[in-house]
Amino acid sequence: MVLNRKTDGRVPIGEATIKRVLEAAQTLGYAPNPVAKMLKQGTNQLIGVFAYEPTFFIETRTFHFPHRLGIEKAASERGYDVLNFTRHRNNPTPKIYVNDMNSLLLADGTIILGSQPDRDELRRLVEEGYPFVYIGRREVPDCEINWVTHDYRSGSRQATQHLMELGHTSLGFITTIWLDPDEPTHDKMLGVKEAVDADPNVRLTQFDMQRSNLLDIMRKNEISGLLIADPNDVPVILNLFLENNIAIPDDMSLVSLVDVDENLPYPADLTYVETDRYGVAELAVQTLSGLLSKTVGPPQQHVIDCRFIVGSTTAAPSQWWARR
Repeated sequence: MVLNRKTDGRVPIGEATIKRVLEAAQTLGYAPNPVAKMLKQGTNQLIGVFAYEPTFFIETRTFHFPHRLGIEKAASERGYDVLNFTRHRNNPTPKIYVNDMNSLLLADGTIILGSQPDRDELRRLVEEGYPFVYIGRREVPDCEINWVTHDYRSGSRQATQHLMELGHTSLGFITTIWLDPDEPTHDKMLGVKEAVDADPNVRLTQFDMQRSNLLDIMRKNEISGLLIADPNDVPVILNLFLENNIAIPDDMSLVSLVDVDENLPYPADLTYVETDRYGVAELAVQTLSGLLSKTVGPPQQHVIDCRFIVGSTTAAPSQWWARR
């Protein structure tokens, strides 16, 4: 009872006895067996974190780092330890099922991240009844999963309306996942289109970041305001403009539809849609905790508001494309 911290008065144990037990344990090098305790309690008190990414988010300037901090804080507050699943077994695409076994079973439940999940694995987790919450909306055909995400649709609509209010009538929407967009990119596309469709005088050109003739497309369509879906593309686009003497925002207005963590090659405050990744991670742990304690049932799906931040990369439109 002393070693299990059950000395709260229900069974009287004197202070001298407590002291002798602890001294004996220290002398003998005794520690409670965590595996035996887990079997008795029916829980590991572990929350897993698994990422469908080739590398884990250990550096501070990565998109997922705030998620990690939010997970750790929320897990600690609820009495859970965090177990990071980082072993990829020399596979560039991390897998949950290894040799047909669920590697997440070490944890009571798991927070899952990553832009390109294996949806068959997610369906299998649901069929097995394994508790997990995905950070980011992910759809699995004929299956409802638990997720927590940002309201990218509303944030992108606000960003587009901002450019339209400045007078831009020819806008560009650019992404690296054009043919098969993931759910966040799809939500951004919907928000942009909703704003543009409300004004018949505004034209939208959608194109793929992989195109080699990006500037030619922008010139041809006389684009004066650019909306970028993927944060990794923002510094690439800025470098392209710098190399071609296209000034931001005098020539081109630029908006990122999500936070950018990289150092930008341009001395300006970005206009962007701000996401609360820390808060999303906390809510994901809260949701998973509810599933584990069975105080809530699946599917749990939550959306957190974004904030639109106006920086110095947007201004009234110009006719930069006419310059030769």
